Amino acid sequence: MDPQYADQPGPVSVPRPLPQPGLGIAVFNEREGLGDGFSKLPLLRALKRAYPAEKITWVVSESDSPYRIVMADIVRPYVAEVLVDAHIRWPSPGVISRSRQLPPFSLVIDHRTDLVTIMTAKLALRTKLYQAASPGYLFCSRPPAGPRPKHKLTQLIGLLEAVTGCPVDGSGEIELPAAVEREAAVLLPDGPRYVGLAPGASSRTRCWPLEQFVSLAKWIAGRGWDPVLLLGPHEHDLHDPLRRALPEVLIPKRADAPTLSDVPLSMAIGARLSAAVAMDTGIGHLLAAVGTPLVSLFGPSNPERWAPRGRRRIHIISSRPYGGPEIERIPLTAVSGAVEGLMA
Repeated sequence: MDPQYADQPGPVSVPRPLPQPGLGIAVFNEREGLGDGFSKLPLLRALKRAYPAEKITWVVSESDSPYRIVMADIVRPYVAEVLVDAHIRWPSPGVISRSRQLPPFSLVIDHRTDLVTIMTAKLALRTKLYQAASPGYLFCSRPPAGPRPKHKLTQLIGLLEAVTGCPVDGSGEIELPAAVEREAAVLLPDGPRYVGLAPGASSRTRCWPLEQFVSLAKWIAGRGWDPVLLLGPHEHDLHDPLRRALPEVLIPKRADAPTLSDVPLSMAIGARLSAAVAMDTGIGHLLAAVGTPLVSLFGPSNPERWAPRGRRRIHIISSRPYGGPEIERIPLTAVSGAVEGLMA
């Protein structure tokens, strides 16, 4: 069952009309993943509110994600069509041909920033307005005023506001099906205070050491809270060593699944957590989207650009102040202190 999204619009503004209404809007993405879907929900909400009559198409250039169907579910309340593996990236006759086969659009908002990729899309796509957060807003039809913000979502919202000519509203909450919420309540019953720990990431260079997560789980249990391990479909290899190191720890999942691979259920579990710790990965954006107070750990990636946004407190810890981009530099005391602050 798909999650539903409850829109809670803010102050009403009247956007400028698109140059040719009715052609629709496309949002272009580099790759597919949970983080991409959840981090762009505010943009999709804002687009739908600004131009409710326009069909929105979600385009993914490359896809190797196990979440392909899930991604469609995440964005479905706002988009009319999802195109994955569009292979519209580097300039070549094939890319130009595939771009030309897409329908014309009133507006394209492109998540990508590589100048060659953007130039190719701008020249090949049939669109009235092309908005991309390239350096200096090069090839952008309506460049936003002022310097380009560092955070990716702020860049995308700025691209839309340059089109609308007024502030846009991307706020909203995710409402989950009652059956999924009941299932999560069975896995994490009322009473204890749960702290979620997500030790996996798409790249090992983004992973805080497993032994640190084990130590953190033991510290959490010692404080009287219940640590909960959140393992996704990429983390099968973590299950057994974590279970051996933490035999009593909670690992919520369906009985017929080796890990927690159902995204609506993951969201429902996240909503029951008092706090959580995750790296710069999709589960972190998922937890932020459902309002879980979050400690977000960053190593080689830049939190000023990629930090998750949420309705509740998010505490960012980067390895840089501890001497470099290696995430293992982040000390246990910094993470446990941040968790204690969120639980206070």
